[in-house]
Amino acid sequence: MENKEQIAIDELRLKNEKQSKQGGYKLFSRLALLGLIALVVGGYFYLISDEGPVTLKVASGPYRSDSYELMKDVASVVSRHSDNLIIEVIPSKNSSENISLLNKGEVDVATIRSDTPVVSDVRMIADLFPDYFQLISRSDSLIYSPTDLVGKTVAVPFYGTDELRSFWIVGDHYDIPISGVNWVSIPFEAGASKLLSGEVDAIFTVRSLRDRVLLNLFSDSELKKLPLRYVPIDQAEAISIKRPFLQVGSIPKGTFIGNAPTPRSHSITATVQRVLVTKDNLDPEPIRELTRILFEHRLDLTIRFALASAIKRPNFAEGLAVPLHEGSQQYFDRDEPSFIQENAEPLALMVTVAAMLFSSLIALRSRFGSSQKNRMDSYNYLLLDIAEKAKLAEQRNEIVILKKELFETLENVVWALDTDEVTEEGFQTFSFLWESVRGVLVEREKEIIG
Repeated sequence: MENKEQIAIDELRLKNEKQSKQGGYKLFSRLALLGLIALVVGGYFYLISDEGPVTLKVASGPYRSDSYELMKDVASVVSRHSDNLIIEVIPSKNSSENISLLNKGEVDVATIRSDTPVVSDVRMIADLFPDYFQLISRSDSLIYSPTDLVGKTVAVPFYGTDELRSFWIVGDHYDIPISGVNWVSIPFEAGASKLLSGEVDAIFTVRSLRDRVLLNLFSDSELKKLPLRYVPIDQAEAISIKRPFLQVGSIPKGTFIGNAPTPRSHSITATVQRVLVTKDNLDPEPIRELTRILFEHRLDLTIRFALASAIKRPNFAEGLAVPLHEGSQQYFDRDEPSFIQENAEPLALMVTVAAMLFSSLIALRSRFGSSQKNRMDSYNYLLLDIAEKAKLAEQRNEIVILKKELFETLENVVWALDTDEVTEEGFQTFSFLWESVRGVLVEREKEIIG
């Protein structure tokens, strides 16, 4: 009997020790998890508070070109309206060099023509403005169409430039023989001077209608009373079919001179879009901020530089374009309904059903917990009954019977704990009471023996 008692006591102690250890492990795990969360959150806010403004390097194109002047104004407006972004403008040769700088990681953003070959990881930010194919001749040169260039002296851009490539697109379409024209490859400023002096009959360029050097050319021609003729590229629509990155544009009558209107009528020509691009792996947040300022402060930009009025969101339904950068996409989608807004009704139904299920589970758990408590209370009442009987016992045999009941109760409770019929907390209370009742039986047995 004593061996059985000792085994039961040892088993009870082991159960208590195991539960104490499990409780300690759980408490330690919870404290460690809370500490880790606090460390991560604190580190995150520390990093955020320690961050300064992000600098984006922009390859803009040639010094004092339209794209360079526009990006300089963008940098100025960004400095006024953003505390998180700085724009550093870097002049460059052309679109091809800009893409090269972007691919090498030497710049973060670049302005390029939409017909510039790019790799797959280049992403769009915005359309900036269109560049127009422009063929300008002296009025006395009798050049009315690109085919009339045969036998004439024409100033064209430098070899290897985007503009010269554009000229050969026009020459190829109109089937202008290479040897039939006297080509003079010089910068546009020099070509404009030679056009006014009569050293060349015509000049070809690709630039915006508000280009500084272009406007100076017409101002000088007006001062010298030397009228110039805009030669329409009237088959621009056909050219754009073969070259889908080009669009058809129109230069309005009197764009450059209103008194003796130049052009004399609406002049059809081809256009190519100047665009702002970046790499797909660039952090979305600074690109989102740049896009925000381009569109929300466009009036400020337009007051500084008229071409800023042409800035727009890329239209993927027209022409060819690379995908939008994630940061720009986030800005453009800011007013779009979120997934939750679009699916409000089914989500509300799901939340209602989930709440009902959760309430049902809580109710079941409560009932189950109540059942466990009631069962544990019944075992505790048995212990109290045994203690009461021990106080009234007069013979040692009665104590032996009560001890047997006590250990049977312990076995039943241990079994109930293993099958989750009682809780660990309830078992802890029971074990303390059980030890007390056993002490009562031992003392009463000693008193009877005597």
